[in-house]
Amino acid sequence: MDRTPTDPPVAAPPRTSAATDRHGQMILGTALAKAWRLGREELSAGGELAEPLAYRAWKRLWQAAPAVGRDPDLFERLDATDWDALVLLDACRYDTLGAVADDAVVGRARSPASATPGFLAAAEAHGVFDGATYVSGNPQSGEHSPGDVEHVPVYEDHWDDDLATVPPDPIFEAAGSRVREGERVVAHTLQPHYPHLARTGDRTAPIPGGLHPRYFPEERLRGEKLQALLANGYLDLGTARRSYERSVRFAWETAGRFAADLAADGHRVVVSADHGELFGEWGFVEHPMGVSVPPLVDVPWVVFEPRSGADPAESVGDRLAALGYAES
Repeated sequence: MDRTPTDPPVAAPPRTSAATDRHGQMILGTALAKAWRLGREELSAGGELAEPLAYRAWKRLWQAAPAVGRDPDLFERLDATDWDALVLLDACRYDTLGAVADDAVVGRARSPASATPGFLAAAEAHGVFDGATYVSGNPQSGEHSPGDVEHVPVYEDHWDDDLATVPPDPIFEAAGSRVREGERVVAHTLQPHYPHLARTGDRTAPIPGGLHPRYFPEERLRGEKLQALLANGYLDLGTARRSYERSVRFAWETAGRFAADLAADGHRVVVSADHGELFGEWGFVEHPMGVSVPPLVDVPWVVFEPRSGADPAESVGDRLAALGYAES
């Protein structure tokens, strides 16, 4: 129906406190991103692109500051959970997964670090993975030990030069077979970490138009560090954020299927992450080391419980009880 000038204005839905906080962070981040680019570093032949000087100073300031928010609790929660498999989604934000995972209620845990090297160092110090098998698509686990584990470096044999990363399938194949053989397994995937991938039909491919070297606006940008490209404005933050959301959806689709299959076989599976990601919030991009702001250290927590072996509910009373009805 056509609106007339006398129609009352349509009110926008009220923002939740979380949405308001994130909106405020994005406004601040956008303003700071513009400020960083006033001192934008230029690409030079043969030289590595540096982050803007003001951005580096802001980062150093935060790296020297105490952590913001709650104390880390991820490892303590893992210690208290009798898990058979743990899926670590690399660089997966708690709030983004909560928005795209339509088939799960995503809880929140707090990681001890804002980037993978710090996470692995903290894991080794805590001993949270000791005795487990660590199936990894991230080469960082070859540089930084996750503890007293059997390390399975899937990235050595399954790095895909065209995708510029390790796809999730070989990680889950190796992890699944070991869980079914009775091993306790950590499956550390590279998704949703950049470069961003998605499933197209039966193929895993870079997200068209997304954050992947194949779709960079200039070929000379390939090989440069993502944080420097975003901070200097060579890549668009809005495009990067939308691409990331699609990458998180893909990561969840593959991890959720893996976890559900193992749970159906009687295994308890936890899905979490090593750290999050930033697109301007708090004045940062990507995941700087030592910057413990909430979007970087708040990580998802989802537990897939093993399928129950209980006797079937045969009576009407049993079935009503299973639905939560109390006896009158």
